[in-house]
Amino acid sequence: MQPGSVVPLQYSEFLVLLSFVISALGAYVALVAASRIRDDDGRISPGYLSVSALALGGVGIWGMHFIGMAAQRMPFPVSYSLWPTLGSLLLAVGVSGVALWYVARAPHRNALQYAIGGVVGGLGVAGMHYLGMNAMRTQAYFEWDTTIVALSVLIAIVAASVALWLAFHLETSLQRALASLVMAVAVCGMHYTGMRAGTIICTAQTRAQISIRLHGDTLPYGVFVIACVVLLAMAVLLYRTSRKRRERMAARLDALMRQRAGQV
Repeated sequence: MQPGSVVPLQYSEFLVLLSFVISALGAYVALVAASRIRDDDGRISPGYLSVSALALGGVGIWGMHFIGMAAQRMPFPVSYSLWPTLGSLLLAVGVSGVALWYVARAPHRNALQYAIGGVVGGLGVAGMHYLGMNAMRTQAYFEWDTTIVALSVLIAIVAASVALWLAFHLETSLQRALASLVMAVAVCGMHYTGMRAGTIICTAQTRAQISIRLHGDTLPYGVFVIACVVLLAMAVLLYRTSRKRRERMAARLDALMRQRAGQV
């Protein structure tokens, strides 16, 4: 392409679908873990909080983001600077954890708490998105439409608020499965709106390499495979801990019944 030309916004349908799938899978695991953040004694479980934050922020949001970035068809090679990419991952996980902790710590939650958590989470998601886009290294630069940027931030805040509400109000696996699809639609909606906010302008020269890079062609598939392995490990961990929890509850109930029988 000639310098100054606008790169058309075209996507690989397969990678768009892949980004949605990984977002839904991450959201489902996050919802399962979030339902157990508060233990039987009302205390916050660091383990379940970490699993939920990693599944939601690291897989459902960050993993979706970089697969979605690679879905954009570019007429020249694309790579990503390592440190901003890792920084965006830490931001997504950290903010998700803070938002989940803030809402989970209250035994009786209200709309204001979900709204505050949603604002914190949404701003973090938007920050991760634009930091991740800033990690792109290629023969182009972005011209931003501030109105669409603001719209993407608003979508992120609404999506985060809905995600927090769903995380603490669902009981059955079917409800969580349906909710994970809703969350994936919201996360993908924010991402692709954010992509729409940036007009890609071709330049004459490739940016100078200032740090280690990740190749854009292989990044989405690597992210997808790693994310699936992480989610599988989380699912096994959740299953085992859930079984142990049921066994403890059964033992407590059995001991209580024996105690009452002894009193009679």
